[in-house]
Amino acid sequence: MRLKYSKTILEAQDTDSPVADVCWSPNNVKLAVATAERIVLLFDRDGVRRDKFSTKPSDPAAGKKSYVITCLAFSENSELLGVAQSDNMVFVYRVGADWSGKKVICNKFPLTGAPLRLLPAEQGFFTGTSDGKIRSLDCKTNKSSSLWSAGACCVSLAKGSGPEAALASGHVDGTLYLNGRLLLRYALPPTALVLMTPYLIVGSCDGRIAMYEAQRGALVRNLEPTLPPDRRDLISASLSPSGQTLAFGIFDGCLIGEVKESGGIELSTLSVANLYACRALAWSGDGTKLAVASQTGAVLQFEAVLRRWVWRDTVSVQHVSARQLLLSRLADDAPPLTVTTKRAPDIFNVRFIGNDWYAVCRTSNSLILCDIAHGLTSEIPWSGSGERIYAAVGGACLLHRAGELSVVEYGLDKVLHTVRTERVNPHVLSVRINEGQKVEGRERKHLAYLLDRQTIAVVDLVTGIQLGQWWHEARVDWLELNESGHLLLLRDTRRRLALLRLDSGEKEIVASGVTFVQWIENSDAVVAQTPTHLLIWYSAWEPQCVEMAECGGGAAVQVSARKVLLEGGQLPSVQLDEHRLAFNSALRSGDLDGCARYLDTVASSADVAPLWRQLAEQALANDDIQLAARCYREVGDEARTYYLLKIVELATDEGSGDVIEGFNSPKVRAQLAIFAGDLSTAEECYVRKAGQPELAVNMYKQFKRWTEAIALAEKTDRATAVTLKQQYMDYLTTTGRLGEAGAVLAANGDIKGAVRLWLRGGRARRAAALLLHHPAMLRDDEMLHAVHDQLVQEEWWEMAGEISERKGDSRTAVEYYAKGNNYARAVQLARETCPGEVTRLEGEWGSWLVSCRQAGAAVPHLIEAGQTVDALTAALKAHHYRKALQIVQVIDDKEAIREQCEQLGDHFISTQEWDTAERVLTSCGMAERCVRAYNTAGKVSEGLRLAAAHLSEEQTRDIYIPLAQQLRQEAQLRKAEQIYIGLGDPDEAISMYKDASQYEAMLRLVAAHRGSLLEATRRHVAQALHASGDLRAAENYYIQAGDWKSAIQMYRSSGQWEGAERVARAHAPAAVQQQVALQWAAALPAAPAARLLAVRGLAALGARWALQAQRWDIAMELSELGGGITKREVARHEAAALAEDRPEDAEAAFLRASAAEDAVRMWLSKGHHQRALVLAEQHASHMVEEVLIEGGRAAAERGDLIQFEALMIRANRPREVVQHYKDLELWEEAARVSREYLPDSAEPVPPSVPPLLQRAADHADRGEWWEAVQLLLTASAAGAAGGAERLAERAALRAARLARDRLRGSQRRSAANMLSDTFASIGQSEVGEQLKAALTEGIEDDAVPGTSTDYVEEEEEVKSQAVVEESDSESAALEKLARAGHWQRCLAHAGARAPHYAFRYVAHLFKTHSRMEGVDIESDDVPEVLSQALDTLRQYLSEDSALVSSSDAPLAKAVCSEILVRMSTAPKAFGAMKDAGVVMIAAGADERVLQALTLLMGLHVPQIASKVARALPRYTDIIVADVAFYACGEAIRAEGSSGAREAFVMLNHCLDLAEAADEDSVHLLDYTDFECTDWARTPLVLDSACVRGAPLDALRDWVLAVSMDQQVEQTLPVDGRGKYSSFVGDDEPFCVLTGFQLASRLVTFTNGRCANREWWSRVSHAARSGAAPAAAILQHVTKWCGPADYSHI
Repeated sequence: MRLKYSKTILEAQDTDSPVADVCWSPNNVKLAVATAERIVLLFDRDGVRRDKFSTKPSDPAAGKKSYVITCLAFSENSELLGVAQSDNMVFVYRVGADWSGKKVICNKFPLTGAPLRLLPAEQGFFTGTSDGKIRSLDCKTNKSSSLWSAGACCVSLAKGSGPEAALASGHVDGTLYLNGRLLLRYALPPTALVLMTPYLIVGSCDGRIAMYEAQRGALVRNLEPTLPPDRRDLISASLSPSGQTLAFGIFDGCLIGEVKESGGIELSTLSVANLYACRALAWSGDGTKLAVASQTGAVLQFEAVLRRWVWRDTVSVQHVSARQLLLSRLADDAPPLTVTTKRAPDIFNVRFIGNDWYAVCRTSNSLILCDIAHGLTSEIPWSGSGERIYAAVGGACLLHRAGELSVVEYGLDKVLHTVRTERVNPHVLSVRINEGQKVEGRERKHLAYLLDRQTIAVVDLVTGIQLGQWWHEARVDWLELNESGHLLLLRDTRRRLALLRLDSGEKEIVASGVTFVQWIENSDAVVAQTPTHLLIWYSAWEPQCVEMAECGGGAAVQVSARKVLLEGGQLPSVQLDEHRLAFNSALRSGDLDGCARYLDTVASSADVAPLWRQLAEQALANDDIQLAARCYREVGDEARTYYLLKIVELATDEGSGDVIEGFNSPKVRAQLAIFAGDLSTAEECYVRKAGQPELAVNMYKQFKRWTEAIALAEKTDRATAVTLKQQYMDYLTTTGRLGEAGAVLAANGDIKGAVRLWLRGGRARRAAALLLHHPAMLRDDEMLHAVHDQLVQEEWWEMAGEISERKGDSRTAVEYYAKGNNYARAVQLARETCPGEVTRLEGEWGSWLVSCRQAGAAVPHLIEAGQTVDALTAALKAHHYRKALQIVQVIDDKEAIREQCEQLGDHFISTQEWDTAERVLTSCGMAERCVRAYNTAGKVSEGLRLAAAHLSEEQTRDIYIPLAQQLRQEAQLRKAEQIYIGLGDPDEAISMYKDASQYEAMLRLVAAHRGSLLEATRRHVAQALHASGDLRAAENYYIQAGDWKSAIQMYRSSGQWEGAERVARAHAPAAVQQQVALQWAAALPAAPAARLLAVRGLAALGARWALQAQRWDIAMELSELGGGITKREVARHEAAALAEDRPEDAEAAFLRASAAEDAVRMWLSKGHHQRALVLAEQHASHMVEEVLIEGGRAAAERGDLIQFEALMIRANRPREVVQHYKDLELWEEAARVSREYLPDSAEPVPPSVPPLLQRAADHADRGEWWEAVQLLLTASAAGAAGGAERLAERAALRAARLARDRLRGSQRRSAANMLSDTFASIGQSEVGEQLKAALTEGIEDDAVPGTSTDYVEEEEEVKSQAVVEESDSESAALEKLARAGHWQRCLAHAGARAPHYAFRYVAHLFKTHSRMEGVDIESDDVPEVLSQALDTLRQYLSEDSALVSSSDAPLAKAVCSEILVRMSTAPKAFGAMKDAGVVMIAAGADERVLQALTLLMGLHVPQIASKVARALPRYTDIIVADVAFYACGEAIRAEGSSGAREAFVMLNHCLDLAEAADEDSVHLLDYTDFECTDWARTPLVLDSACVRGAPLDALRDWVLAVSMDQQVEQTLPVDGRGKYSSFVGDDEPFCVLTGFQLASRLVTFTNGRCANREWWSRVSHAARSGAAPAAAILQHVTKWCGPADYSHI
C-alpha cells in the first residue's frame, strides 16, 4: 500500500496539546476527533468539519476540567459514539448514521476504574479500565457486565473479525488475555496490540513487533524495524478494515505493514517531520484513508492510493492496494463501494457495464461482480475468459460461457445455480430473488429460461431442482416470472400472450397481438397492449377477468407509479385502479379481514362491488360465512345475505351456541352445498351423514328435480315413490310440459295416452315415431289420420312420407320425401312406382345437394338429369377438376362456360399441369390468361410461344414490357433479357445489363446483335469499371478493345504502377515501357526510384529524365548506379533550375558544383546585389568589382543615390558617379564627388548654379513652367559667368524644351528672346537664333520681309537639327528618371511618350510584386498592385490605340496578358474587369486575351453564366486554372441537380490543380476526362493554390459527398458529336459572348466576330431591364468588336 498526504484536518499547536483519540464510523461518513480541551469534533469524509460538541464530567460538582477524554469508538451501526473519560465514566451519544440526526446522550456507564480503551461490540461497546477489568457495555439494557479481570491496568484492547470475534487485552504488567484466558506474558507493557486472526501482533516501547499464534500463544516471528535508538516506542496501532495493512504510531511518523499471504509482514516507514508522538491512528471504513493524531494537536489525513483513474466521466476508480479498490460515482448518486478480493493477490482488470452501474473486477482465479447502486459485491471462483455478462437480470448477475448459464446473487460469494442453454437474450431470461412479500424463514429464488426456442424451463435456485419444462407451439421471444415465482408470462413470435401456472402446469392464451407486456410491481397484476387497446389484469390468477382501456393511439413504454406511460398518442398515461391492486395483493396473501378493512376505507364513490363479491367467494372457500354474508350485504345482495345469515343461525342451533362447532354439522354443510349449487354433496350430507333422506327428497322437490327425488325415494321409501310419481305427472301436465308427460307414459307402456299427449303438445313427430315403432297401432285409422294431418301441418315431410308409404299412397310418399329432401328414398320409390319422375327428382336432388354444399355428390345427379353446365359448376365447386375436365370436353358451346373454363384453367395452373391448362384456356379464347400464368410461374419462353401463336404484337408488348421492368427491379435479368429478345428489342436488354453493371452479359448481347459497337462498348465498360475501382476487370476490357493506353493511364492514376508496367510490357512499344518506368520512378522516393530504373537498364535514360524533371535526388542516386553523369553535373543542373524560384537552394547547388561565379551572376540577375557581393567576397574575389558596379547601377535605377555612390566609389568609379549626378541635375552632389574623388578633372561648378537648378526642377514638378524656364536661363547665365560652359549649355537647352512643350503666347516669345541672348553669351549665337525662330514660328503669322528662300531652307535645316538634338536629350533624361525609379516624374514629363513609360512602369510593378500578393478569390476587390496598374494605364492611355507605337506593341500585349492573369485571381471583381477591358482595348491586346476577359465578365451575367462556365476552361493556359475551374464549377453547381455531374468534374479538377500547385506537380495531372473538350492541357498555376482556406474546405466536402452518390455520373456528358457541348474546333468561329458554337441566327460585328442572336438578345433584354453587368458586357463587346449588325441570319 502506498500512502500519500491528503490534507491537514487540524493544525498543530505551539504547545503540548495531545489529541486524545480519533476514530472513523464504519459507514465511512464521519471522523470523530477528541481534543485536549475535551471537545469532540466531527468531520465528513472530505475532512470538512460539520459538527462539534463538548463533553461533560460524570460529577458536575467536580468541575469541567476534572477529567480528560481517554478514548472514542463508534458503534457497529455508526449511529452511536462512545466517549471514555478519565472520571470512570463512558458516555454514549446518539449522533446518527448521517448528518440529519440530533445529538443526545442515550447511555452512560459509570465504572470502578477509568476506561482507557474502548471498542465497538454487537450490542454496545467493550472497554478496558485502569483497574484491569474488561467490561461489556450493553446499550439496549443500559447495563455493564464484567468479562474478566487481570488485576493490572489495561493498556491495550483488540478485537478480531468474523462472526465469533475474539477479544484480546494487554495490561501494564505484560500479561495478554484472549477471551478471558491468560495467553502469555510479554516482557514490556503491550502498548500496541492487534488481533488479526490467526495471529496476535504485539508492540511495545522497545521497537520490536512480535507475532504470536492467537490460540496457543506461540511466538511465530519477531520484527525489528529500523528506528532511531531514542525513538523506538510503538505508541498506537490500527488494522485496516480489509485486514491487509497494519499501521503503528511512532515518533514523527508511522510504520506501515503489508500482510503477505505467507503471514509475514513487510514494514515501511511513513515519515512526517515535526509530527512528534503519533498518539492515535484510525482507518476509514473503506480502508482508503488513515487519520494520524499527534502530540501537538495536529490531525493529518493520508490517502491510500496506488493509482486513480476515471471511467467515462462517471466512475472514479481508486486502487487502494493490489487487492482493494474503491469505486465512486462522480455524480454522488450512490455511496462509494469498496471492492476487496479474498481469493487472489491482486485485481488486475476492471470494466464497467450496465450504464456504468455495475463493475466486473477480474483476478487470476476469480471474478468480483459489483452492484454499485446497492453497494453489493460477489466474488466467485472463475478462470479463463470469453464469458458474456448480463449485469441486471432480476437483481442477479448472469454469466454465460460455453453454453452454460450461471446465476450469481449480488452479496453472495457463490454461484446459485448453473444451467445449460444457448438462449441468453435477456428478454427470454427471468430471475426472481426474494421479491414481493417476504415469507419469514423461506427464500424465493427462481430462474426461468429457454432450453430451446419453444421449451421453457423453471429452476428453484434455492434447492437447484427444476420445477418443470413446458413446450410452446411457437417460438418464445419474451418471458417473465411474477414476483412470487408461481406464474410465468410468455409471448411468442405470433404476438400471443400466454400465462403458465407453475404449480399445476396449466397454460392459457390470454391475449393476441400483444406488443407490450409488464408485471406491475408488488402485485400479481399485468398490463399488456394490443394494437387497439390496453389490457389490464388486476389479478393474473384470474386471466378471464380483464379490463380494456383506450390508449389514444399511444404506445405503452413503461408502468411506473401505478400509471402506464404512453408515447406518441393523445394520452400521456393511463391511471391504474390502485384499489384493485392493493385489494388483490392482500387477497393473495390470505388476509381476508385486511381486505374487508381496506374496502371499508375506500370512498363510496369508488366501484368496489366486484371486489366485495370476490372477497365473498374467497370467504366462502375459507368457510368464513359471516364475512361472506357481510360482503353480500355491502353489494346489496339481500337474498344471499339472508340465506347465509340463516345458515349462521342454523349453525348456532346445531352447535348449541358454538357457531364454529355448528359449521361442522351435516345440515349446515348441506345448506352450504345448496348455496354453492352442489346438490349431490347436499344429498350426501342429508342421507349419509345426517341420516334424513326425506330432507334430500324435499330438497329435490324444492328445486323441481323430480327425477332425482323419485330415484332417491325408490331407494329409501318405495311408498313415497308412487306418490311422487303422481305428483310429478300432475306437475308436468299443469305446467304444460306435455312432451315430458308423454315420454313418462310411453316409458310406462301407455302408447295411446302418450300419442294423445304428444298430439296435444304439438309433438307429432314423436307420436309418428312411436306409431311406426308399434306397427299394431297403425290399424287405428283415426289415430293414424290425426298423426298424418298434424305431420303435414307441421311440415314433417319425411315422416309424413313414411306414413303415406305405409298407407300405400306411393306417389304422395314420393312428393313428401322430395319435400323433406330425402331424395334417395324418393328416387328409389319413384323408380318402382312412377319412373317418369326420376329425371326431375335427380335434377332437384342435385340442386339441393349443391345448396347443401355437397357439390361433389350433386354432379352425377345433375349429369343424369342432363344439366351438364350445372354439373360442371358443381364439379368445380367440389374441386373435382378431372371430372370437370371431362364435362368440358363434351360441351360444345365454350362461350357459355367461359367462366368455368377460367376457373378450371386456374386450377391446372396451380397444380403445374400446364398443357392441360393451356388446352382449356385456349379452347375458350383465354390465351392471354394462360400467357400471364406462364409469366407468373417464370415460364417466360412458354408464354412468349403461346403469345406469338394466339395474341397480337400489341397485346404481347402490353403484357411483357411491364413484366420485363418488374423483373429488372427484382434483379431477374436473365428472364428480362429473354423477354426483350423475344420482343425483338435487344438494345433494351443491353441497356438493362449496363444499368446493372453486368458487363459480360451486356457484351454478349452486343456481340450477338450490335457487333459494330463491340469495341466502343468494351471501352465504355472499362471506363465504368475503372470508376468503380475494379481495375483488373477494366484492364481486361481495355485490352480487348485494343486501348492499352487507357489501361496504363488507369493504373497510373490509381498509383498501381506494377499493373501499368505489366500492361506496357505485354501490349505497348518499348518507348512506352520506358516512359511508364520513368513515371513510376517519379512517384517513388529517390533510392527506390533509382534502383527501379537501374534494374530495368534505364539508368542513363533515367538520369537524363531526372535532370529534365528536376528530380535531383533521383539523378544523384543514378550517378552512382551507372547513369553516365556526375554529382557535380547534377548539382549544376539543379542550381540552374532552382535559380528562378529558389535562389538559396540554387546557391547551395552552385557551390556544390564549384560554380561560384554562376551563383554570383544569379544573385545579380535577381537584383540581390548584397548577397552577390558577400558570395563573391567568399568564393569569387575576382568578381567583387563587377558586383559592386552592378549593385551601384541598380541602386541608381531605383533612386538610391547614397547606395549608388558608395558602391561606385568602392568600385573606383567616381567619374560615373559625377556623370550620373549631372544627368540628374544634382549639381551640388556632382561637385562634392568631383572635389573629393576627382579634384583635378572636374569642371568648375559655380556655387550659385545648383540651387537655381534645384528650384527650377521644383517649379517644373508643380507645373509652373514659366518660372522654371526663367530659373534655368538664370542658372545658364551664372554657369557661363563662372566658366562652366557645358553646364550653361545644358541648362539653356532644358529651358528650350520646356518653352517648346509648355509655354504659349507672349511667355513663349519672351523665352525665345531670352534663349537667343543666353546662347549668344556662351558663344553659340547661331543656335540661339535657330531656337528663337522655331519658338516664335507659330506666334507671328507674317513672314519677315526680305527673307530669301535659301535662307528659309537653311533655317529649317538648322531648326530641325536643334529639335532632334533636343529630343535626344529629352529621351535620355526620361530614361534616367525611369532607371532611377522616379516614375511619376518620368510620366509627368513624358508627354507623347507617356504610354511607353506607362507600360514600362506597370511592367516594373508586376515584376516587383508577386502574383500571389493580395490574392483573395472571395473578395470583390483586386490586389493593390493590379488596381495601381489599371489606374496608371487608364490615365495615360486613350481609346485611340494609335497612341501605342509599333515598338511598344509587344510590351503592351505582354502587360495585357499579365493583367488578365492577375485579373483572373479576383473572379468577383466585376468593376475591375470593366476597367481592364477598357485598358486592353486601348493597348491593342491579343484577341484571345480579350475573349478570355469577356468570358470572365460573362460569369456575372445570369443569362449566359451557365454557357460561359462551360467554355471558359478553354483559356486556362492564360488565366489562373484553379480559380477558373472553381468559378466555373460553382456557376454550374448553382443550376442544381441538372449540373451536378459537370460541376463535380470541374470542382474535382480544381482540387487536383490546387494540390498540384502546392506540390509543384502540374506536369503529372491527368486529362483523360477532358478528351471530349477543347480545354487547355497546359494549365497556368501560380506558386501556390489561389483556392485555399474556407472555400477549399467547403469544396472538398462537397466533392467527397457527391463522389459517394452513385446517382451522379463522374464524367462529362457528350453530344451527338461525341464531344462536350462547348467544344469548338481549332479554326472554327464561336460566339463572342458565350464561347459556344455559332448557330444559324447570328449577330455580326465590324471586326468579323459573331454572337449567337438568341444569347445576345437575352443579354440585351437584361441590360434594358437595368442589369448593370449585362449592360457592361455589351458595352465592352461593342468597343472591342464594333457595333452589332442584326441583319445576318
